[in-house]
Amino acid sequence: MAKLYGIGVGIGDKNLISLKAVETLGQVDVVVAPTSKGEGSIAYEIAKPYIKSDVVFLEFPMIYTKENLKAKWDENIKKIKRFLDEGKNVAFITIGDPMIYSTYVYILNGIEGYEAETIPGISSFSAAASRLNIPIATGDEAFAVIPSGDILEISKALDMFDNVVLMKISRRFDEIVKILKEKNFKGYLVIKCGHDDEQISLNLDEYIGKKIDYMSLIIAKKER
Repeated sequence: MAKLYGIGVGIGDKNLISLKAVETLGQVDVVVAPTSKGEGSIAYEIAKPYIKSDVVFLEFPMIYTKENLKAKWDENIKKIKRFLDEGKNVAFITIGDPMIYSTYVYILNGIEGYEAETIPGISSFSAAASRLNIPIATGDEAFAVIPSGDILEISKALDMFDNVVLMKISRRFDEIVKILKEKNFKGYLVIKCGHDDEQISLNLDEYIGKKIDYMSLIIAKKER
């Protein structure tokens, strides 16, 4: 039986991809690369040197009504199933790790009855911490990873944890900077970690009022 491989290709640096991912990309029959309208596929650009097979680009819109988004996912799942039914091994590539805020999870949930294997990748916050040379947590410390959609949820996380990773910060950046100050947290901003145009800043104020790339995060640590 053909198999679906979910492959995390990491965060942008082509050298930060696992040997198993490289080996699998060289053996599968089809590579599926998710793309957003007009944005291309970041995952494909990372994995491109290691791909030996045909590449199929499937669009996964970033913003859509819930019903239309589900319809698009279902359509893409059917296309992947068609390849599997033809006996082709398929690799679905995704940036970061496939099990953290990834489109791959929707694919995995939709192919029940088919064999699947997931190959982990380096997550954006792990890579960002390494670039900063700042540990996310040490010893017995706890930490939280939270998407930045709800400022109240962010506030709760900052009250409960001394180490907080804030993902998807672009839409609420100014609010986040304000609440970090109120809660006495130091924020470390990393934009497009691992890419040629990566930016790192310890001064969040200089980005207030500016458009922040969606591939950005903040590692926040309670100041003593």
